[in-house]
Amino acid sequence: MEPKNRAAFSQRYSATDGIIFVSYPPGFHLATRREIATMFDQVVEFWQSKCRGRKVYYVVDYTNYTTNLAENDFYVTQVKRVIDQCAITIVRFGGDPLTRTGSRLRGMKLHVPTNLYSTKDEALAIVHALREGRLTVGQNT
Repeated sequence: MEPKNRAAFSQRYSATDGIIFVSYPPGFHLATRREIATMFDQVVEFWQSKCRGRKVYYVVDYTNYTTNLAENDFYVTQVKRVIDQCAITIVRFGGDPLTRTGSRLRGMKLHVPTNLYSTKDEALAIVHALREGRLTVGQNT
């Protein structure tokens, strides 16, 4: 069974910027492994259809987004799949304290630094700095 909130999960690709923007509707929550896997399947499918194998930056809005922290290890395997196949890097912003903590724990398990930014503008500034070579992936992302 897919979660009821799946339909509103949003991805938008900016070919000009090489960025996939991800956002969620109010109350979006992933509770089960199946829900987590389904969402990440959609992330990979969207990337395949829009980017045709070209890795891109992801800018993810954690506003409205929560996950079941008991499934954090499984979630990490799904994030790794996106990092390996699709992403130059993933830059996140927003979110409540529990979501931000979960993200930091996943970053530690992936052995990558995890910074979350307060606003979309801050996240985009990181992407621009990476693209311009003023930062490197892992330095401050």
